[in-house]
Amino acid sequence: MTNTALNARLRADERMNVLLPRLVEVRAAKARLDAEEARLLAEAQTIADDWTDEAQYGRVGSDAGFPYRSVAAEIGAAWRVSDRTVQRQMSDAATLVSDYAGTLEALDAGVISVAHVRAIVTAGAIIETPGMRGEFEQDVLQIAAAESATRLIPLAKRRAEWYAETTFEQRHRRAVKDRAVWVTDVEDGMAELRALLPAVVAHGVHDRLSEMARSVIDARRVELNTDTDADPTGCGDDGSADTPDVRTTDQVRADILGDLLLAAAPTAHDGGPTDLGAIRASVQITVPVMSLIEKRITDPYETAFLVGHSPIYPETACMLTAGAAGWDRILTHPISGQVLAVDRYRPNHDQRRHLTVRDQHCRFPGCRMPAKRCDIDHTLDHAHGGVTCEYNLAHLCERHHMLKHNTAWTVRQLPGGVLEWTSPTRRTYTDTPISTIEFAPDPEHEIPDDPIPTTAMRTPDKLEPDDIEYDELQFDPLELIPF
Repeated sequence: MTNTALNARLRADERMNVLLPRLVEVRAAKARLDAEEARLLAEAQTIADDWTDEAQYGRVGSDAGFPYRSVAAEIGAAWRVSDRTVQRQMSDAATLVSDYAGTLEALDAGVISVAHVRAIVTAGAIIETPGMRGEFEQDVLQIAAAESATRLIPLAKRRAEWYAETTFEQRHRRAVKDRAVWVTDVEDGMAELRALLPAVVAHGVHDRLSEMARSVIDARRVELNTDTDADPTGCGDDGSADTPDVRTTDQVRADILGDLLLAAAPTAHDGGPTDLGAIRASVQITVPVMSLIEKRITDPYETAFLVGHSPIYPETACMLTAGAAGWDRILTHPISGQVLAVDRYRPNHDQRRHLTVRDQHCRFPGCRMPAKRCDIDHTLDHAHGGVTCEYNLAHLCERHHMLKHNTAWTVRQLPGGVLEWTSPTRRTYTDTPISTIEFAPDPEHEIPDDPIPTTAMRTPDKLEPDDIEYDELQFDPLELIPF
């Protein structure tokens, strides 16, 4: 090693000697804050428990859950997170404080992290007897103090089996009742499709997809080896792209999964009274009208959206609109982006379509339950004189609809569809329609003196696509939703 390299290493070691203790201190401080948060959330759970007991709700019936929902909603609104998440965290924190005191102390001391805590509590869930759970905790804490959380997970699960009163088969029979499928949105127009299945089914599905992917890749190799005239560059004589299939095994596996789920019939459940094979998925997308003109298809400011989720590729949007049975037209304000009207080319002033476009999901702060799974609620109750019109209606999921009518939470609707919620502690939280944000124009876009073009405001008996004179539009007030 040269003197220069040696000196560089020594300087780096010296700087690390200063930095490392600070990093350890910060991590310990975060652990202490996580422990304090757990205690506070457990106290919130106790408040809901006491409320339930004092109100004589007991632990059964629909009323019993309202105190927990209301307390969680208060915290969730203050944190700007989903109250469902808060309610789960309250329950988990109460379990940690009451059943894993040693683990909480280790977290408070900075000996372990919150990831270690999660591994211990999750693994210990199968142990029902407090004494056995305490022995398990002391046993596994020794491992947690010396190992990373990822290494602790399988070790904690194995140790928990030693102390569990029930067999794996008994627990599996209970666990299989929790099977489910859900979607998690990620970046760049992608999403994760996740499923909780019995392990044998999940691995069987993955194995079958792998075999099918290998068959596709093997066939591709054979075709390339036998086609001696194939152009390895993937381009024809005229230079045009003849794209070769260069997908990886993972990519082929994912494509086959999509094909199977979207095109195949549910053979295990079809043929009965449900006729599942006749059901087709429903997808709602928003496409700026100018994106349908070929010259604007690559304009980055004319992005199509999968409603309530993420952008989608413009060519995909055009393909979907080409096959759509009809379009909804959304007229938005050129400055605020507020939805002014929703109609069809054959005019239809359906309030449900207007509210679906405006709200897109439940209007309680932090809730993302899709509008199609929500109730349309009168902000001012109809029984108390509330009218059935857009400025007195909003989508609420069943959970928050019941919260509004059965607890001290109140709401009033402000202009533009903005909801102002007031919690039982008299704090206020506002929820603005997501459409107001999505449809807001580029602030650098020049606004004409007459913001509402005559063409856009026409409502003749029959308005066909060809009747819209695109050249007359000084801005784009229309969004098209295929259905």
